[in-house]
Amino acid sequence: MPKKRSAEQSPLADYWMPPQNLIADGVGDPVACLAMSYEFEAPLFEDELLPRFLGLKFDHTENEPSFRLELEDALRTTPATVLVDASRFDPRQTTLSWDQIPIAVPGGIQHAKIVVLAWERLVRVILGSANLTLPGYRRNRELFAALDFWNDAQSTPTCVLNDVLDLLKLVPTWSRAAPATVDRCQETVDRIRTTVARWSQAPRNFTPRERPRVQLVATHPTATRLRSRSSLGEVIELWGERRAEHITVVTPFVASPTDNSGDSVVEKLLDVPRTRECEGWLVVPSEPTADNVDSKCIRMPASFAAAWQSAFSGTRSAWVLPIPRYVEGVDKTNRDLHAKAVLIEGDTDELLLIGSSNFTPRGMGLGVYNIEANLVFEDRARDGQRFADRLGLPVSWNEALSVDEAQWQEPDKPPEDEPPKEPFVPDFFKWAVYSQTKGHLRIGIDRSRAEPHSWSIALPGSGDGNELILFRCGVSNEVLADELTMTFEERSRGISLVSVNVVWQNTDDSPPCSAKLAVAVESKDDLLPPSQFRALSADAIIDCLISGKSPAEWYDQQQQQSQKSARNDAALDSHRAVDTSGYLLVRVRRFGRALAGMADRIERTTVLPDAIRYRLFKDPLGPISLAEMIVPREDAGVVGWLNNLETEHRVFLIAEILLTVGELRQRTKRRAVRREERASLRLFDNATHQLATLLDDVMSSASDGMFATNLTGYVADVKAHSLAVAQPADEESVDAR
Repeated sequence: MPKKRSAEQSPLADYWMPPQNLIADGVGDPVACLAMSYEFEAPLFEDELLPRFLGLKFDHTENEPSFRLELEDALRTTPATVLVDASRFDPRQTTLSWDQIPIAVPGGIQHAKIVVLAWERLVRVILGSANLTLPGYRRNRELFAALDFWNDAQSTPTCVLNDVLDLLKLVPTWSRAAPATVDRCQETVDRIRTTVARWSQAPRNFTPRERPRVQLVATHPTATRLRSRSSLGEVIELWGERRAEHITVVTPFVASPTDNSGDSVVEKLLDVPRTRECEGWLVVPSEPTADNVDSKCIRMPASFAAAWQSAFSGTRSAWVLPIPRYVEGVDKTNRDLHAKAVLIEGDTDELLLIGSSNFTPRGMGLGVYNIEANLVFEDRARDGQRFADRLGLPVSWNEALSVDEAQWQEPDKPPEDEPPKEPFVPDFFKWAVYSQTKGHLRIGIDRSRAEPHSWSIALPGSGDGNELILFRCGVSNEVLADELTMTFEERSRGISLVSVNVVWQNTDDSPPCSAKLAVAVESKDDLLPPSQFRALSADAIIDCLISGKSPAEWYDQQQQQSQKSARNDAALDSHRAVDTSGYLLVRVRRFGRALAGMADRIERTTVLPDAIRYRLFKDPLGPISLAEMIVPREDAGVVGWLNNLETEHRVFLIAEILLTVGELRQRTKRRAVRREERASLRLFDNATHQLATLLDDVMSSASDGMFATNLTGYVADVKAHSLAVAQPADEESVDAR
């Protein structure tokens, strides 16, 4: 085997940014993010990975408020979902603008590591061994592949992407989330698939003899109308009748034996046809013993070592390559081997599996099943391009030991892919959803499941026993229903409630168990605007729209200006000698410039229903929010010049908003090609009818003869023009807001 030391590699996090110069017009705006992970750290996802994908300008370490505002604003129009093992749900998620869906696999875990990043004109799949954690992205020795798909003959064939999307569609089968949350994930998968299906230039599949080639292999249990899958079984089938000369396995974990019958995964590997001289190479982590820092201690069962040696005993070619945590000249700090791979090499053909599967029965799908995802690369041996070189091992193959030379030591803990012993929330509690706009917390109850003997549900707290209990068994009659409901006071509704604590006992004598039940929103319409914009005055909103800056940039500028103590001496500035800011004409002119800024903000939004719905109906800088600030209401909280406007001035401003939305519909229609994009036009229609109704309400509240003839005629023309291009109002869509 050749000697190889690890090559310089871009940090894994950099692959969350789009490729440069691959597409002449660029990849376009971000459209969606889907990810799967076993271990999960929400702060890494929010603070480092999503900002790279979304192309954010602010950094959470330098300007936290502006960063949070920019992140929230981007996530309102770009869906992001992480499918995480139920035992690893991370309650440190700070916003409900993205979904964290717990997956509870029967008898196993959600162990796959997949990231799908979709921009308007490119989709990237990152698949490997790295969890979405700091160790996975910064410290461990990991192995991954990044595949790009776009509408060009040079694209990776889209069959690989479709297989990945099929798996992402299947995994929510085992979710513990509200149906609306799962539907949102499924819709995102379908949206990406539909986009890719329309690409006319991208190849659909590899030609029969094409090399190199890649495909997805997976492990998962039986699902509805789908049989279980075995990654190792699929690899053996792909290799076929060719004879292997070298077989290499890279794994940080193997299964602990349940008896003395050997190792089932090694035995299955022997189904690969081999030459008599076939060598077996086992790449595993090693660590020093307490009494000898130079020793090669391998924490794996001796029974596995015996099985490996027996598998290749005919040629006396069973080798073990220990990978220490620290390799002088290569590492700057300790690094754990977490990569997983199976490499089969023949005389001319090579096959390499990389991904999430450990060399265990659960990982490989031998009678017991996790959810695993792997890529298999096939190629023909070429000078300087062997798969063995691409493993990037930090030590030379010449440092391998025979099985007897290594020091095997029973592991002190089970493999990482074993189901955790800690209990998860009983199936009696199905899901939880929260609406910030209404203050409603709802928890779904499954009456077909056994109810715990006693239980309580509380808000997350410090863990000192003082948590606020929301529901308790036997106390509320609501438990007889299929849902538990609670409404929070208005001043508390803005919290990001991402989990609740469930404590239960199965019997009087059993110790109490506790776990977190994930909370999500049914729709992004349930989210309040970012806190920085909830109490903005009309002047502030107009100023932000006029500035041409993003809300985060404008907010950052305002914060900087408020910290300055610049002198404001009108006597030294002739332009300030007369304050014209209160003049109605100046106000109206500024309002017109603000409408232009609002139109530009909407035009730059990806034409997708969820994104357009937010921009039109929920965005504090959008047309409906702006129009509602103009309408005189006791509960609207409008202060300043808008509060003092005459009714005819209010009518004129709302008419201008209506006209702007009508023009935006026409522009959007010209660039709406796909069915989903054309569906967004209905949202413009709904907004048009809502604004027209609002305009009628304001006019009807005025006394007869208040409006000048020219204003009445102008309003009639605006309504006629706007409603002529709009379809009849979709009442259901309006109410759904």
